[in-house]
Amino acid sequence: MGFINDIFGAILSFIFDGVILISPVAALGISIILFTLVARILLTPLQLSSQRTSRGMSKIQPEMQKIQNKYKGKKDQESQLKQSQEMQALYKKYKINPFAGCLPLLIQLPLIMALFNVLREPAKYIAKLGQEYTVIADKIMASVSNYVSLLEPFKSNIEMTTRATFDLNNNVQLGQFLSHLNTTQWNEFLNKMGGTADVVRPALDLKYSIENFLGFNVVDTPSVLMSTQWWVILIPIIAGASTYIFTKLTMAANGQVQSAAATSNNGAANPGESMMKTMNIVMPIMTGVFAYTMPIGLALYWIAGNVIMMGQQWIVNKILEKQDAKLDAQLEKEREEARKNNKIQTKKVMKKVPVEKKPVTKVEAQVESDNKPKTYTKKVMKKVPVQKKTDSQE
Repeated sequence: MGFINDIFGAILSFIFDGVILISPVAALGISIILFTLVARILLTPLQLSSQRTSRGMSKIQPEMQKIQNKYKGKKDQESQLKQSQEMQALYKKYKINPFAGCLPLLIQLPLIMALFNVLREPAKYIAKLGQEYTVIADKIMASVSNYVSLLEPFKSNIEMTTRATFDLNNNVQLGQFLSHLNTTQWNEFLNKMGGTADVVRPALDLKYSIENFLGFNVVDTPSVLMSTQWWVILIPIIAGASTYIFTKLTMAANGQVQSAAATSNNGAANPGESMMKTMNIVMPIMTGVFAYTMPIGLALYWIAGNVIMMGQQWIVNKILEKQDAKLDAQLEKEREEARKNNKIQTKKVMKKVPVEKKPVTKVEAQVESDNKPKTYTKKVMKKVPVQKKTDSQE
């Protein structure tokens, strides 16, 4: 995971260097948004592949169900192997990769974890921000003789959270340690300094300017700021709400709602429907909870990502519409041919059927009354159903 952290940390640091050249104000927040945009552009091919798969799976649902029904109740290894082979042939025929839908999630997971680690240790991964914290550390070491004892109450908690130890007598490590202090801890530390805090405050002004975004410090967590800035609760709410909206839009675009609503031959609802409905509720709630307990920068990543992907979805839809039209035409043609092949036709055939001969004279009637009526056969034309043979049957 450290290797991935370094890669994304280097990308974020590069973006940060460009942003801060323009203006240090809100540089970290703006860098996160730009980083999100870059990440979404890089993930666009995977998104296309994933949604192409989702739409395709929805459209070939009837063909998939035919194969499943064909082997329904057959649990032997040979039948299971044949079913798997027919499914694979079906996917290959329509150029669908059933595993493509999982790729974006598998790739985004380390991306989110890496960004979280970077935001948890911004001074470690963003070089210029690390230099700024080193400047603050130098001023503290030169002006506050008892700074080690003043920082001691925060040390155990920060080292437990970061799983690292810090030598507070080293200016670089002291700077790394200071980068983990939240706004509440900084205020407490400055109050303990007394008059010497005025020496440090000018250096802190640049730090606050860089990390502040829309009135919040992006390295703080909403749970910490709730006591002083209760409106920070809007951040996890927006993160959860944007996740819910984007999920609904994506599901509708992929056609998964229709697929999930498909039923089997016995009329039972597809079990995937309830699972997707549950995930549509659980995922936004989880996002909101994480956004409340993690740095605001990570919530900013989620919100920016959801907004960007909503616009990106419109572009993806336009690209996939042409492919959908081709697949629809292919499926309609093949289904029409299948209906013709399975259609029951009729033809005329000659059959012998028994008929009763009517008496002509009174004598014949008297004879037939004494005996059983005689029957004769004659040939008649009748229409009988026949099934048209397919090429394979011929």
